Amino acid sequence: MNFKLFGFIKKMLGCMAIIGLVFLLTDCKSDVDMKKQQNAFYVDANGDLLNKKGALVKKAGAFKLEGGFYVDSSGEPIKRNIDKAKEKINEKVGAAKDKLGAAAANTKDKVGTAATNTKDKLGSATSNKKETLGAAAASLSKDNVKANFNKLFNTKAVGTVYALSDIGFDKNSHRINKMSKEEVEGLAAALKEHPDSRIQVQVHTADGKNKSDCKKIADLRAKVVKDMLVTLGVKADQISSKGLGLTTEDAAKAVANTVEVVVEK
Repeated sequence: MNFKLFGFIKKMLGCMAIIGLVFLLTDCKSDVDMKKQQNAFYVDANGDLLNKKGALVKKAGAFKLEGGFYVDSSGEPIKRNIDKAKEKINEKVGAAKDKLGAAAANTKDKVGTAATNTKDKLGSATSNKKETLGAAAASLSKDNVKANFNKLFNTKAVGTVYALSDIGFDKNSHRINKMSKEEVEGLAAALKEHPDSRIQVQVHTADGKNKSDCKKIADLRAKVVKDMLVTLGVKADQISSKGLGLTTEDAAKAVANTVEVVVEK
């Protein structure tokens, strides 16, 4: 009897694994994220929109920057390849999710005990894998950021805006509470390789009590980012800083506490 029970549980776990995979894939979001989209593209000296590999995405005049997004002539955000891939994944697994949803509900109670016993072991393995992949992604991020700015500086892409995707501050303060070390170091490395290039650090925020207070906080935050780059070896005269605070035209950026780098030379 025990062997039969063990065989049944093993079979149910296999079924749950397939169901879990389908649900995981279906949760892929295909919405275009503003910061990630801006990081994926850049405008060259000719005004054309290129991707990170330098391939042409849209010719000058066939796109614009609107509400923090690069959009096409119809006003739709221009999607990265990964956004398009996620949409295809969602379409393919959508039908499978409906069919397996009922099976998941029927087997959940039966395999609950077995799943609890294996959760800790699987969790440990997943954690180790995430740490390994995270380190690899971080290393790649620094190289990508450096390469992206090298292209901007080499092509003299003046006016190009690059959003630092992972930098944050304490509420109502200029104290940094999170940042991507790799992203900042990648920017610093590119600036040091191009001593004649210039950038401006611009900060948006809605953290203040009023517009004047927001501007003051933004000024301090922009200077902190500049000082951090100087500490990494960048010449101070290569960087200017400006706090934009809360403005009507960039209200969304202010709410998101966006930190941007603008190529000036």
